[in-house]
Amino acid sequence: MTTPPFTPYWRPINSPMGPNSWVFFAVAQIDGRHRAVAVVSSPGTTEPIESLQGYPLTACCERSVTIFADPANYRAIRSELALAESYYVRDGGREYRPEPVELPDGNRRNSPVRKRPWDHSSTREFPFIAACLLQGVGFTPRIGRTAPVSLEPLATVYRDDSIEWGMVVLDITDLDAVRYGIVGFTVSMAKFVPSLEAERIPFSMGARGPGAFEFGDLRVMDEIRPRRAMSAAEYMAKFDYEVSEYGYIADRLDHVSLVDAAAMSLVWPTNADDDLALSPTRLPRGAGGGRSLQEQAIMRLIQETQNLEDFDMSIFDNIRFIPDFEALLRSNLLRQSNQLGHTRSAGRLLRLAFTDNKHLGLERMKVLSAEAISAALEGPEITSISLCIDSVRGIASQLVEALSRSDTLRDIYLLQSPFKESDALSVQIFEALAARPQMLLRTNVMISGACSAALRRKFWLPTELKDGATQLEPLEVFPVQQILVRQQQYGARNIKFDHGCVYLGDGLLKPERFAAGFLLWLSTLMSWPDEDEDSKMHLFSFSSASASLASNLFSTSQISPILAENFTRPMFMSNGDDLPPRVRDLVPGGWTVLVSQEIPRPHGRPSYLEPYYIRYAFVRPDKKRIVIDDSSTSILKQDDIEVVGLKGFLSATSPETDPADIDRRLHEVSEKLASKMPWGPLPDGIEPLSVLTRPEAAEMLVEFLGQVNKLSSKMTRKENSESK
Repeated sequence: MTTPPFTPYWRPINSPMGPNSWVFFAVAQIDGRHRAVAVVSSPGTTEPIESLQGYPLTACCERSVTIFADPANYRAIRSELALAESYYVRDGGREYRPEPVELPDGNRRNSPVRKRPWDHSSTREFPFIAACLLQGVGFTPRIGRTAPVSLEPLATVYRDDSIEWGMVVLDITDLDAVRYGIVGFTVSMAKFVPSLEAERIPFSMGARGPGAFEFGDLRVMDEIRPRRAMSAAEYMAKFDYEVSEYGYIADRLDHVSLVDAAAMSLVWPTNADDDLALSPTRLPRGAGGGRSLQEQAIMRLIQETQNLEDFDMSIFDNIRFIPDFEALLRSNLLRQSNQLGHTRSAGRLLRLAFTDNKHLGLERMKVLSAEAISAALEGPEITSISLCIDSVRGIASQLVEALSRSDTLRDIYLLQSPFKESDALSVQIFEALAARPQMLLRTNVMISGACSAALRRKFWLPTELKDGATQLEPLEVFPVQQILVRQQQYGARNIKFDHGCVYLGDGLLKPERFAAGFLLWLSTLMSWPDEDEDSKMHLFSFSSASASLASNLFSTSQISPILAENFTRPMFMSNGDDLPPRVRDLVPGGWTVLVSQEIPRPHGRPSYLEPYYIRYAFVRPDKKRIVIDDSSTSILKQDDIEVVGLKGFLSATSPETDPADIDRRLHEVSEKLASKMPWGPLPDGIEPLSVLTRPEAAEMLVEFLGQVNKLSSKMTRKENSESK
């Protein structure tokens, strides 16, 4: 019998490993192909426990699916996906295919990819979707874990021969059926075996087993790499990861379908992909590229009516039954948007073409007038609207005036162009909205410029205001100014605290939405102050919490603006060069939350093993303003402030919130805090979560104000130097 010829191969000399770093793509089908609308990377380190490996990766997948699949986010996501059509298919049907962008190299022995500086200059094309993905990857509230994250260009691609990177793809084409998939291949140290004689040489034996003293190259061991995605369960099994103490999260992804190969074709390209032609446009057209008789009839009616002051809708009765009438009308208005006038007729045409289930979606219109928008909103049927603010002629106040005339609007989505390089217009629009607090009270407003600024780690709203105002955001709508948090230091002989501030104003959080984020934050609060960049992701609790307390805190997620000021600055009042958010004066119309995380009985254990408990209170001045830089605050009396717990706060600001929901969520948070204590229960008489008494709150507030005064001169000097 003839012996088959020897084939050289690579022999692994250590245990196989999965990818160390991950890139996450949110893709959607646009003009026939799945294109990236957000890309986030999470670079690993030389320590596997600090990287997304095993359970933490599957938890990120589950959280990201939760965010994209939450109906509270549907309108904003779909509006940006509509803008993506114009971004990827330009005028004349020309496809936009940017040059591929490669991920940074890494070799597991050192990870230069992890410490890349944050990109403060690039404005994200679709900031709301990018914020969804960033928060899904960066923070897993179920386990309180954060991950290092970076935003990547939309042209980023994954290469399957990388020894560093794996890939997760989320297909958000259909938000009612979000899909996901994990792609990763086995990596190992390997030694090339060129001959049968070399194969017979045994491994050297070291203290760590066979191969411990062998030298080789780190390489991908899968010679055949199929273009299919794994489920969370398949990923855990392939790389033999252990089930976490938090449970088998793969079970919660069992009902989620996997992405197919087509969804990965552009983000995981082959050489043949460069030759693929643009797929046909989906806008209705007659045979041979000419316009059908029906479309010509629609065009004539548009031309005859758009410059009239008004018209009778009955003139469309004869053609409204044409197949695809709304689609034909929309496509013609999109092509002729710069010819639409400022009349009621223009508004009626917009309403007729772009209304879907009480929503008016105008984001793809390149030119709009405030007058036409106002006319389109007339009548009781429209409850929500989305538009691109860069398309609106006139000044910001005119747009806000037009929107304010509708009494039925409940949700407003103000997007910005994917080609925009500044968020200034969104600030002007919010300034106009802030002057109309009653309008903000009755509507929910999503401004993508708020997401965009936070993603660049830039302040969104001005901090220096006239007439002594503490913030631009109206307190009667967004009543919580800030959280003052202190955390007891571990190992100190005397009781000492680290002090920090979380500024809430730029998060635009109404009372119940704040309460959901606050409880989520308390349940994941770290047991010691951590100024690592990753720790800022804990603040995603406020911008990715449930829409209401009636929903489970961990299985639903409504995306709101990331706390830009805190995402830009550290939270704690350290002695370093970086300064925390400015503590605002306490004013009678606003609430400040005090949070104290304390150790009942220090034992010198590692800080993450020490039990702790939390006391908190909502406070506001009873009559007069409490000035931060006023030395008289040292004699603050307890009668000068009102002190309540969460139920008291919501009773005063959101009486429609069900008290039973509040009790249920408070109980859940207390149980979660108690479960985080590996050294047994707290001493008798100490609860995991409780409300400060008025004397305790007054004493703690004075302590905070003293800390702030120590830093005030330093902050002033630094801000003056930054403004020069």
